[in-house]
Amino acid sequence: MRARLGHFLLASVIGTFHESARAQATKALHVERAKGAEGCPDAENLAQRVAAIRGRPQSPSSSNYEVGFSRTGDTFSALIRSVKGGEGQRILEGRGTCSALAQATAVTLALLFDSEAEGAANPEAPAAPLPPHKPEKPPTSPLAVKPALPRAPLAGTLSLGAAASVFGVRPLSAALTAELGIRGRSFRAGLGVLWAPTQAMALESGQMQLSLLSGTARACMALTRGQGIELDFCSGLFAGVVTAQAEGPGISNNAAQTHPYLALPLELSLAQLTTKIGWEVSAAALAGLAHRDFEVEGLPSAYRPPRIGAMLTVRAVGLWPW
Repeated sequence: MRARLGHFLLASVIGTFHESARAQATKALHVERAKGAEGCPDAENLAQRVAAIRGRPQSPSSSNYEVGFSRTGDTFSALIRSVKGGEGQRILEGRGTCSALAQATAVTLALLFDSEAEGAANPEAPAAPLPPHKPEKPPTSPLAVKPALPRAPLAGTLSLGAAASVFGVRPLSAALTAELGIRGRSFRAGLGVLWAPTQAMALESGQMQLSLLSGTARACMALTRGQGIELDFCSGLFAGVVTAQAEGPGISNNAAQTHPYLALPLELSLAQLTTKIGWEVSAAALAGLAHRDFEVEGLPSAYRPPRIGAMLTVRAVGLWPW
């Protein structure tokens, strides 16, 4: 009977001791859990983890620590701060769940408690202050940035467009253009075709049908390039033929006539050519090098174009790097 009573008293003392130690350890910690971090440990659970790591539940009575758990997206953070001012703080981070972060926090606190316990045993060696620490950002994969085209030194180009000619073969005429060429870092060059479909021009008696078919050679040098837009100066040569045929009452000689067409373009071009499909808008002055008027016997000339004309062109440009 006395033996049983002794065992009971011993168990009560041990239980009281453990309860007192756990209360002391819990008192040394103040834990706050922000919204989204409710799954992180509270003060009691964290104190139990620290005690399990240290192998002894007693925590220093002279130091208290505040631990704040928070969550941003899938990243959990733990801010450990001593209530003693001026000793710094430490931030730990973990992704996924709070379990690994809770264990890392307990290990850090255990190390701090042991360091302070050693400092209390040896007053000449002050406890090491808690160093400031910047949180380590989780590695992020670099964003895949699609390179601007063309990145290679040379690229092939194919352009299709529409043009409006002023003071050319007619006072105002529409045309279609196509060009195949190459593009470098500071230049462009190409060969193409310019076609003005048959268009009517009124005569004093009847009308005249005119059409233009010309080959084009063009070279452009960059004046400035930046922010995906480039400004170029272009020149070259237009060489082809103008065909005309007069129709109407009293016109007996209505056979089609063909005259050569030769012009020198002086052009400013504004273009966006950094993607697979770009665009170009250009304005050119056309200096006539070969010029002949069409004459219908017995009728005044329908139109005498000046030696200088103009042309506005809008093109869609496809590019492919080499």
